[in-house]
Amino acid sequence: MKLKTDLKIFVKQYVKMAVQNILLPNVYRVMKPKQIEKGLVVFADAHNSKVPSAMAPLVREVKRRGNMRVVEFYDDYQQISWKRLLRRMFLFMKYYARAEYVVICDNFLPVSSCRKRRGTTVIQLWHGCGAFKKFGYDTEGDIPSYYKGNVYRNYDIVTVSAPVCARHFQSAMRLPADVFRPSGVCRTDQFFRKSYNEACRKLFYEKHKDAAGKKIVLWAPTFRGNPADPELDQYEDILEVRGKLPEDIFFIIKVHPHLAKKYPYDNSSLTTDQLLPVTDLLITDYSSILFEYCIYKKPMLFYAPDMDAYDLERGFYLDYRKLPGPIVTKKDQLAEEIIKAVSNGENDQAAGAFYDTYMSSCDGRVTKRLADMMGA
Repeated sequence: MKLKTDLKIFVKQYVKMAVQNILLPNVYRVMKPKQIEKGLVVFADAHNSKVPSAMAPLVREVKRRGNMRVVEFYDDYQQISWKRLLRRMFLFMKYYARAEYVVICDNFLPVSSCRKRRGTTVIQLWHGCGAFKKFGYDTEGDIPSYYKGNVYRNYDIVTVSAPVCARHFQSAMRLPADVFRPSGVCRTDQFFRKSYNEACRKLFYEKHKDAAGKKIVLWAPTFRGNPADPELDQYEDILEVRGKLPEDIFFIIKVHPHLAKKYPYDNSSLTTDQLLPVTDLLITDYSSILFEYCIYKKPMLFYAPDMDAYDLERGFYLDYRKLPGPIVTKKDQLAEEIIKAVSNGENDQAAGAFYDTYMSSCDGRVTKRLADMMGA
């Protein structure tokens, strides 16, 4: 089974190389007009069929201001046919060739497929905060050494959540230092709004009436494997431990969106972003969700029985042993640590210090800064 999966990934990488290095550059050259269209901004994503949460605030703000023409391309490349995929990429290249701004929030092959014109500015919002586990060119699992073609080519601006993160993103993307801007991550603005937090709490207790008066514990593990063959570790451990917890703890399981179809274990229909405002304790392993959650300065706990193996296989940009919360590597200790953590109170000093280091540019005004920068 693993050999079949590895072969599938290998073939897919070579198809991507052919599309990036041969097909799309020619499409761009044919489609390119003499001049760019001032005020044209293209929002695009290859992992969602609708606007992703990482760019939704900026899309809304640019549309609200009303002085730019907005074109949107949202497709889940894993789910659509090859014919539709090629049609959509060709159409994107047509607008890419004339756009003043192109905004993405994840890897997006068409953007990096050609030598773009100077008048077009590509903004990479990125979908995660901080700099936790290695990614991009820093890990073979993301970009194999045999891959030809720069996956991050043409980025003019990459937004990061704090100045300390810039050097790690530069290492992962192999781009000049001045590309990385500690302007914050626009999707975090919502967590600073009282109205958003109150709405999430109201919605949560409408959907989970049996959670009233209880401590809310959220397990949100990282994505493992690749989109073609995702994995979910420690699930059986978590189920066993959940059964040992007292009745005044309400336990929520929320898996990565790429895992939802293969592992339909979620017991809440709310998104992770909607769950964070009501969560009293976050449990994760290697997910960047800890950065968003530290905005609330509440306790967190790390269940990582394979910590050493994961570090050897993938590696981290920060010292895992200095994360803002207890690290549990043995299942038998997890229930006790959960009970202890939820009793620590609302304000967690370790989470506050972590926020100051890795999230200092996220202040609730990121979207406005980005829209102003674009001249919207």
